[in-house]
Amino acid sequence: MSFLRTRNTRVAALQMRITPGEPDENLKCAAGLLSTAAQRKAELACLPANFATGLNFPTLRRDATPADGPVVEFLVDQARGLGIHIAAGVLLAEGREVYDAAVLVGPSGEVLSWYRRPCVWAGEADHITPGAPGEVVDTPVGRIGLLVGYDLRFPEASRQYLLQEVDVIVCVATLFAPFSHQVRSICRARAADAECALVLASGAGENRFAMMPYLGRSMIVNGLVQDAAQPPDADVLAEVERGAREAVIEADIPLRTQRKVRERLPFHDDLRSTWTTGYGGRS
Repeated sequence: MSFLRTRNTRVAALQMRITPGEPDENLKCAAGLLSTAAQRKAELACLPANFATGLNFPTLRRDATPADGPVVEFLVDQARGLGIHIAAGVLLAEGREVYDAAVLVGPSGEVLSWYRRPCVWAGEADHITPGAPGEVVDTPVGRIGLLVGYDLRFPEASRQYLLQEVDVIVCVATLFAPFSHQVRSICRARAADAECALVLASGAGENRFAMMPYLGRSMIVNGLVQDAAQPPDADVLAEVERGAREAVIEADIPLRTQRKVRERLPFHDDLRSTWTTGYGGRS
């Protein structure tokens, strides 16, 4: 059952420069961006991956926070104070395990969902524990699914969200710019794959350990733009310009209209037969 109450949902992608080793500075920056998003009437505001700490292997365990730690307390306080949903990336400590995770917090301050990135590249496998595929969360602002960074490269990471009739996928990210030329195209493809809107909340700045800059280029796309007669970029609803460090972009997602469009498309039924018989997925 859906809790959808509005015709449109306004979503915001919050791009910020993440400074390693300066959590207070990062939280202050995030608070300002969240306030701006709330002033612009955003109902769902999305912060980048590891927005409070960055992800640096030498300080990984020191930077990681438990699920009830100060980073999550900050998000809870902000969501409650501003009356909005917040999705954000958190370096999550659970016992001896560290996950590159995302959390969704509701406007009452309730933690609605945790997601732990399953797609871990070989160079970080000794540091980051792989998670598992995610589950859609039904909220008053739509059915929301979460991804983190590297998951974007793998269609399988978001495939289950189509079967769960997702409305909005939020990908929190800090992506290395030298390897990210295709990200704009990939975001549009993932939104089309899952028949939904996709929010990429992407960090800016530099990874001091890897000596590489982050991409930035946050964006909001609508994967249910179907007609090829529309302008080539009609599915790109908002996008941060190249080189920007901090920005708030927002877009209105017509959820009821999108659901009607999705109902007329054959991909759900075709996926159930093709995926389960040809690819070993779940029904």
